Amino acid sequence: MADPDADHKLTEERLALLSVLQELTVAALDLLNPYKPADDFLDRVAERLGCAVALWLQPDARGQVGLLGASGLSSASRQLPIPALPPRPGPPGPPRVDLPYPELASPGLVRWSVPIDDAGAPSSMLLLYFDREPHLPRQYRGMVERLGGVLHTALVHRQLFARTLDSERALQHERDFSSAVLDTARALVIVLDPQGRIVRFNRACQEVTGYSFEELRGARFWTRLLPPDEAARVEAHFAVLASGRGFEQYENDWVTREGERRLIAWSSNVLRGESGAIEYVISTGIDITEHRRAEQERDQTFQREQQARARAEQQEGRSALLAEASGLLTGSLAPEDALRSVAELTVERFADWCAVDLLDGGHSFQRIAEARSDVLRATAPTRMYCALPDLEAPHGPGRVLRLGEPEFCPEGCASMSLGCVRDGQGLSEVVEFQSWISVPLLAREHALGALTLARMKGGDRYGPADFALAQELARRAAMALDNARLYQQAQLAVGLRDEFLSIASHELKTPVTSLQLSVQGLMRLARAGALRTAPVESVTHSLEVIERQAKRMAKLVNTLLDVSRIHAGRLELEFEEVDLAALVRDVAARFAPELATSGTRLQLHADTAMPGVWDRSRLDQIVTNLLSNAIKYGEGRPIEVRVAGDAVTARLEVRDQGIGIPAERHTRIFRAFERAVSSRHYGGLGLGLHIVNQLVERLGGSVRVESEAGQGATFTVELPRRGPHAAAPAEPNARLGP
Repeated sequence: MADPDADHKLTEERLALLSVLQELTVAALDLLNPYKPADDFLDRVAERLGCAVALWLQPDARGQVGLLGASGLSSASRQLPIPALPPRPGPPGPPRVDLPYPELASPGLVRWSVPIDDAGAPSSMLLLYFDREPHLPRQYRGMVERLGGVLHTALVHRQLFARTLDSERALQHERDFSSAVLDTARALVIVLDPQGRIVRFNRACQEVTGYSFEELRGARFWTRLLPPDEAARVEAHFAVLASGRGFEQYENDWVTREGERRLIAWSSNVLRGESGAIEYVISTGIDITEHRRAEQERDQTFQREQQARARAEQQEGRSALLAEASGLLTGSLAPEDALRSVAELTVERFADWCAVDLLDGGHSFQRIAEARSDVLRATAPTRMYCALPDLEAPHGPGRVLRLGEPEFCPEGCASMSLGCVRDGQGLSEVVEFQSWISVPLLAREHALGALTLARMKGGDRYGPADFALAQELARRAAMALDNARLYQQAQLAVGLRDEFLSIASHELKTPVTSLQLSVQGLMRLARAGALRTAPVESVTHSLEVIERQAKRMAKLVNTLLDVSRIHAGRLELEFEEVDLAALVRDVAARFAPELATSGTRLQLHADTAMPGVWDRSRLDQIVTNLLSNAIKYGEGRPIEVRVAGDAVTARLEVRDQGIGIPAERHTRIFRAFERAVSSRHYGGLGLGLHIVNQLVERLGGSVRVESEAGQGATFTVELPRRGPHAAAPAEPNARLGP
């Protein structure tokens, strides 16, 4: 039968043990706080178990042993270092280390070791030192071991709690650090939620915009920071970006508090949560307003430099073209050949097509040069021809030739004005030029011709500088052409002068010789005293010869004087009423001896009176020169003189059947010192018809010739009967030649 006292005693021991275990377990809960030292717990353990010293040791992975808590150690002992654990093979177990504490040097100390398992890591150890073998119930040993399990749990939670606190501190530190970085960074950083609301707005953004973060927190950024004209577009782009499909780099304008626009270059990225959903849009930007302005200014400066360099190169090319063209023009006395060379030069450097047209001094012209560039030849491989200009055309080279005024078509003008057509597949099409220039060749205010230049489509169009170059090229060409013509005229004039002096010397020598012979004969008779006894017929003949030769000389001198007065503009006219028919009859009667000598029969048709207001002496000179010319070149054949007219105009015709005049000499015979035949066969100064032409013009009339070589000639003079002032005004014609 059981002893009731023993059972009661056992129950009390168990209750005491349970009370101690519960007390120490509650005390161990304080160890969950990493900021709470373990010394208090160990003091409680030492008190309840009656131990002198209680230690809690914890080795680390490197073998260093740390003191987690202690009871019964002095402050000095706590500062003593614990030697490292020696390496030991085998599985980890309770640490065996020599402790340096003086409190453990007392003899007779009894140590209890309670390992605290740490899931395979080096075990921590609870060491209890007693002054002597403790008189504790056997169950206390098991309680202490169970207390090791409680400590292990508390240690695990303590470490987890410490790590949590460390993580929170690290996270806060990281947040503080990130915030400091964002605020000290010069770049603009803005954090947005998927709806575009501002979550973070760093200091650089505040400095650029003038807004504080608190003013913009939670606002959609496009409503506060973007220009109204860009808000809708940026909102749509942000929606795409927030969905993970947008562009990561872009530029847009921000508007500051003061209303200034700032250009920002953005680089954006999305931050996703654990589920993969986008939680934030983080954008980093740089204010590139000044940089972009500097770029624009640099680009503009570069463009200006490029343009200036291009203009300089173009000007250099123009100068080189002018210099080379001037060399061609001045180095040749054949201006037409030089102009052809200039045309070839221009299509190499300045044009795709060039034409040079020269006026002949009247209303006709000749195209002396036409050149085409390789580009034009390549675009028109088939037959291409360019019609001659139409002088009545409203535009183009014809108008320039007619008016002597330049025409410039920089772009979009009708290419038909140039008259260039190419044939292809049985059809004709106009050659399209992008722009063209036609300038007159002007010299001494007279148009000598026209220079026309054109460029194909696809190339550079002509500009004002090109127009000025074309005018300068035309001016130099006209000067060279005019100088060459003046040189030719001077050479011709020198030749005519020499020929005239030769003819004049001959014409004057003949009467002078005859006159001299007659005078010498009379002088001999006078010196011999035979003049009184000489036959009257002989003396009379000599005097007639002297008179005839003197008149001939006077006529030659008067002819030269008339030409001089005409060219000097000092010819005076005395107008009166003169009957042309009667004057013609008088001149014919005066020529009767000469007609008889030459055996020429004169048919005169001047019976009807034809009065008019003219200068009698000059009209007499006109009729005399025409009749004298007909007798000289008529070869003794009949001559017909006819006077006719109407109420307004009187007409005089002198027709011979002599040697005639070739068609190419019709205009030349009215020039000074010109003649239709050589002076070796026919005498005279070559001034008769020139004087006729000049006198007729001053009387308000005109003279023309109709003739063929060997078929005789007919000279027709038409004069206004009321004088030159009553003559019908001529149609205005621009003087197109010198």
